[in-house]
Amino acid sequence: MRIEHTRFAVLVAAFSLAAFLVTPTIAEAATKRAAGGRDAAVSKCIAEAQASAPGILTPGDADRARRVAVYKNCMVQAGYRP
Repeated sequence: MRIEHTRFAVLVAAFSLAAFLVTPTIAEAATKRAAGGRDAAVSKCIAEAQASAPGILTPGDADRARRVAVYKNCMVQAGYRP
């Protein structure tokens, strides 16, 4: 009986800790969504990438690689995955 009580206490503590750690992440996500979110970041980063290497690019082109790098960097700086 004592082992069950100990396991239950450990389980409750683990769930409490998990809830405590997840709460800031949820709040940050809500703040980002309210500020325009991912769609705004994508639009901004695409414009920035196209400005860095304007024109029509072909696969393997050095300017294309630069455009991709600029886009990825912009998205990471905005806090999103590219």
